[in-house]
Amino acid sequence: MLTYLINVTGDMFTAALVIGVIFSFTERFKAELCRNILRVSLLLGIIAAGIRSFITNTRRLVGGWKVGMYGYAATVILFVLLIAGYILYVLTVRKGKAVNGRTLYIPEIILSSVTGLIVIAYLYNALPNVFVYPFKFDTGGNGFLSSDYLLRLGGYILGIIVCVTAGISAYKLLGVAVKKGFCKIADCYFLIFNILYTFYSFAKLMLVLIPRKIISSTVLFDFAAQSNNKAHYYTYAAFLLLAGLAVMIWVGSYNSKEEYSTNAQHRKQKAVWRTGKRYSVVMTICCICSVLCATLFVELNKEVIREAPVEEPEIIKDASGNDLTLRVPLERVTDGHLHRFGYQTDESLVRFIVVLKQENTNNYGIGLDACEICGEAGYYENSDDQVVCKKCGVVMNKTTIGMKGGCNPIIIDYDMDEDAITVPVAEMEKNKDKFRN
Repeated sequence: MLTYLINVTGDMFTAALVIGVIFSFTERFKAELCRNILRVSLLLGIIAAGIRSFITNTRRLVGGWKVGMYGYAATVILFVLLIAGYILYVLTVRKGKAVNGRTLYIPEIILSSVTGLIVIAYLYNALPNVFVYPFKFDTGGNGFLSSDYLLRLGGYILGIIVCVTAGISAYKLLGVAVKKGFCKIADCYFLIFNILYTFYSFAKLMLVLIPRKIISSTVLFDFAAQSNNKAHYYTYAAFLLLAGLAVMIWVGSYNSKEEYSTNAQHRKQKAVWRTGKRYSVVMTICCICSVLCATLFVELNKEVIREAPVEEPEIIKDASGNDLTLRVPLERVTDGHLHRFGYQTDESLVRFIVVLKQENTNNYGIGLDACEICGEAGYYENSDDQVVCKKCGVVMNKTTIGMKGGCNPIIIDYDMDEDAITVPVAEMEKNKDKFRN
């Protein structure tokens, strides 16, 4: 349960805050079209993230890193455009033409369009993993109604609820701030959020470009690495900004001297303050949960990994002395435990696993020590002798090892007789790119 609560909040929380702040800003625009642009963009962003998740995890169209690069590059460019447009909008707002009897503000529509594209790009970057997680729930072959499945589903849903609630709270808080005369402060928050996450998106882009030698800069790489390793600091910064706003709303609610002409108007004024205070509390609870997910819950969720050593298979050579096949005697893998073997290519150590699926049989699960979803993270054996993915924590159904799909090991060609398992060296060479990191 904690694994997916941690993963979902890590992927979604900052995106939810950013989108909440963005939506609150455009709510101040006069034209209803501006709000409709944002609503459509939210839907398109979710769809785009789902498409990216499909592309990245099936690799049917292009490499996953290229898909990510385009998303981060678009986000950085759009953030810069929005910041420049925001400053220009504040300094010089010009009214547009009347359309269908309504006065539309051209600068506001332009800003809404750019902001809508940011929403699409940001969700495109943040949500793909969230789409993948549900396919990892069915663990150990126990079915959809097993306790393992339901606990993982519960953590996943709770994470989504926390993130969505935080985004709504940010939206409501800034809305109350505007209604109560904190317009300039709300504008400053919008600008600071944009600048903060421009740097965050830029760091993500550099982590894609620099390792692939598209850009060469030690300074930028150091910045990007530090930014990635301490990504939760961006969440903390956003939380502190919103906490400051919450404090202002609480103080303002007690010191308010708003004029009113009727009791109904007075009650309405007080209701707005109450809304602000309630969402301040909700925001604080969500942010504390996010902090716990990045710290305490991570420690509680850690499991001692009994990583099997990488063994050397026997190497069979051809007549010319070239490596031809790798041979693993069955007597080395009949104990029912996970065994990892490695072959050193000219670029990387390619690992594959062998595990006996069922006692007193000759049925073995064989595949790479990597999967299409979690990459080369590989697998380990837990205290219950179950095969577990080191990255996402999914427990493998041993009967499906050697089959394609999900977080299962990538399948490879092999032969088996009464004495040994043999794997062509060509299979190791074909998959060496999966073990480059």
